[in-house]
Amino acid sequence: MLKRIVIENYRSCLRTSIDLHPNLSVLIGPNGSGKTNILQSIMLLSQVARQPEHARGMRGITTKSRMKAMFEWAHSSTELNASMDAYTNEFNHDILVDSRQKWLFKKKNEREFISGLPLAIYHQFHPHLSQTNILTDELIRFRHFWSVKHRATEVMPKWAQRDLGRVARYWSGIRYYGASQFTNPGSCPTSFEIEREGNLRGPHRMSGHAKFLYGMYSAKRANSNRNYDDFMEIVGPKGLSLIDDLTFREVKSSSTEYSVRVGGKVERRRRENLLVIPQFKIGRQTLSPNQLSEGTFKTLALLFHIITEDSTALLIEEPEVCVHQGLLSSILELVKSYSNHKQMIMSTHSDYVLDHVRPDNVYRVGLQKAHGTIARPIRKTMTSKEFAALRDYLERDGNLGEYWREGGLGDRP
Repeated sequence: MLKRIVIENYRSCLRTSIDLHPNLSVLIGPNGSGKTNILQSIMLLSQVARQPEHARGMRGITTKSRMKAMFEWAHSSTELNASMDAYTNEFNHDILVDSRQKWLFKKKNEREFISGLPLAIYHQFHPHLSQTNILTDELIRFRHFWSVKHRATEVMPKWAQRDLGRVARYWSGIRYYGASQFTNPGSCPTSFEIEREGNLRGPHRMSGHAKFLYGMYSAKRANSNRNYDDFMEIVGPKGLSLIDDLTFREVKSSSTEYSVRVGGKVERRRRENLLVIPQFKIGRQTLSPNQLSEGTFKTLALLFHIITEDSTALLIEEPEVCVHQGLLSSILELVKSYSNHKQMIMSTHSDYVLDHVRPDNVYRVGLQKAHGTIARPIRKTMTSKEFAALRDYLERDGNLGEYWREGGLGDRP
């Protein structure tokens, strides 16, 4: 799991360091303090680990950032130092242009090893790491690490291969939920089209609403997907009663593509497609996605991210937006339950959210002119006397949200 992250020169994070809780970390602080920037920096770092090729050619408008991520396992640790060139597009999304990585693998009573090879290579070649007959330049570099102690190149030990796989799975499994992603369901498409070439393949450029719909469709199509069944049970009439049922109507279609070869010869290719039409049943009505209320759409998306997606970490931005308190209480209980299976980092402005978490889960985020965004566990922002007062307050049937409203945690919500 991700133990610590250090962020340098990324938006408001001039040098932000945060030691994360192994299960659930809740970021509080005023607008503009940098809570969202912390979450987005982790997503940028996940691009570094997942993408073998970046969007080169934009160097003139990029910003160079540096990040350090430390993972801690039962008997070993892994550290990533990354330098990144990225720019922000018109949708406020980070586009990675270039990156340089340095990995340090440590184990007690063992040698330390360093690798400078991009982790994305792992996703391409990891089934062949143990096969000695694979002799590509990438694998030769990947299977041999630099021994720190002996200052020599050695074959990667099995424990380091295992930790490398853990890191790769963690980064590839990071997901992001932001309330702003699902604003205005009216703009959501009523259907989406995918290709049918043997196995089902997902569309390459889906985002936002359409990507969420496709995710639900793919989860339902997966064989023996117990998580999807749990999701439907929770959102259905026996659970939170958000919807009564969800079906996906499939209509076969086809399209023709033309290309001109050398010599002017026109080549025609017929492509079989599948038009998928999501249908939500609520009472006697059957609704398209764009007919759902914003609160229902956002809650479905958030619960899907929490319950169904096979993720290793989930970043949640303001889960309280467009959700009434009774429903929010149920969502927060699910967040706490599933944080035992995937690491969660959440930002909030809601004192009601704090009513459902422990002080050890809460981090105060602030902005200082000289140092940028600062994030610290609330316990480290208090004197021992102040923290003892908080503990006594909670033991007397008070709650953390009320303590925040009364100014006990600094800036009020």
